Amino acid sequence: MTIAQELNTLRDLFTAIRDERRTHANTATRVGSAFLALLDYLADAPFLRKDQEDTDGFLLRLLKGAVIGENGNISLSPDGSITCGSIRVNGSAVFDELVFNHQNVLEGDTYFTDRAIIESTEHTDLNQYRLVFRREYDDDHVTFHVNDILLGRVNNLDTAKTYRSFWLRVESVDTDANAAVCTLYADADCPGGSNSAPVAAARVIRWGNAVDESRQSTWFVSSNDGRWLFLQGVNKPMLDDNKYSSNYAGFIGLPPDIEAVRDLVSRGAISKSQPYVYFRGIMAQEFIQVDYKGNPVYSPRDCGQWSVSRRYIRGYDEQARGYYADRVWWGGCYWECSVPECSGSEPRFNNTDWVCLIGGANMSVGIVSSAGNFFRSGTDWSTDLIASVYNAEMLLSESEIGLASITWLRQSSDSDGDTAWNVRHPTGSVGLTLHVDSTTDLPSTWSTGSSVGFMVVVTFPDGAGYSAQYTIAN
Repeated sequence: MTIAQELNTLRDLFTAIRDERRTHANTATRVGSAFLALLDYLADAPFLRKDQEDTDGFLLRLLKGAVIGENGNISLSPDGSITCGSIRVNGSAVFDELVFNHQNVLEGDTYFTDRAIIESTEHTDLNQYRLVFRREYDDDHVTFHVNDILLGRVNNLDTAKTYRSFWLRVESVDTDANAAVCTLYADADCPGGSNSAPVAAARVIRWGNAVDESRQSTWFVSSNDGRWLFLQGVNKPMLDDNKYSSNYAGFIGLPPDIEAVRDLVSRGAISKSQPYVYFRGIMAQEFIQVDYKGNPVYSPRDCGQWSVSRRYIRGYDEQARGYYADRVWWGGCYWECSVPECSGSEPRFNNTDWVCLIGGANMSVGIVSSAGNFFRSGTDWSTDLIASVYNAEMLLSESEIGLASITWLRQSSDSDGDTAWNVRHPTGSVGLTLHVDSTTDLPSTWSTGSSVGFMVVVTFPDGAGYSAQYTIAN
């Protein structure tokens, strides 16, 4: 009898009791039989029970959601969301969208290469194993190739959290069976000098390939060592690192103990506790270097000979996309721009738009006489001694010399007369030009045929002094 038929029978029974008009017809036996029939139906009815384990063979719709478990850690919401403490997936999980709330943690080493999970192992021969890999979905097939080097690690489940590794070389691949026959590497060929047998449920990754160069590269993130590591040319379990060859193509993070950085670490140029970036080659459209405070480091840019029409900078070049300090050659000196931008500003001594890098210390002083350098005794004459200050090849003007101290001194065989003359010509009193007159500026010994010298001393505010002497003879 179907559920509908049973319900109709019960409805007819209770309707007859309700509509009965005969006196004393609804006896206790009649009413009790109806209730007993109802109880029998409820005992066998396919409804979910609250007092014992139950099963519903039909679609169950919980329109307001559900809370599962005594502690309520699992809840199903009408909006389609599920909240629970943890999810364990023995097979594969497919997500249309995966969102990590606040943080995602990867423990140990995370490899970006071919990988598989061992379903079962069979020891077929000396050092050979037939590995069957787990299918994570119906069309899943192993991607390992012949001669691939496989690495697997197994947790020893001890308090020290140690693990053991096993290294295998793929001899053949059975794609249909999702299996491979592998040879176990000898202990001496493995890091640490030991190798262990593969076990079921272990994850294996392609470490490299013994023959195929296109499969000899891999990279991984190691939370244990604190770096991203890029390897190439890996054709055996143990890595090479010497002056002839190295499998270490690059790293990001804490430097490994490799030849490329070992000398820098020993000399203190870099620290193993500070992160760095190392690659055999780097291509970049932009490269901006900063100091430890975050200030940009300007790259020197040689612009050749200075041009009055060119714009020079010390700052960010939008076209070249970098920070540059322009440098030019001018007047026998090498200059660097010291302002954000300048144009038409000639590099010269005391020009704050430029800093002299080479030639700035090549200061010199020269003296010429406007009337020659030989005069006869007994005649009246006069001349101007003109001093010139040069910075390399550039003649400086008095305004460029600025606050420099200028002193003229007379030198002759009349020492007392020289002292008196020097007192009358104190420092800075006559500038760079000295007028010499035979009647007032010559020593008493001039008529006897002696010579007289005049020296100019130019002293700059930084204490640097430069001098020149001019001798007048008769």
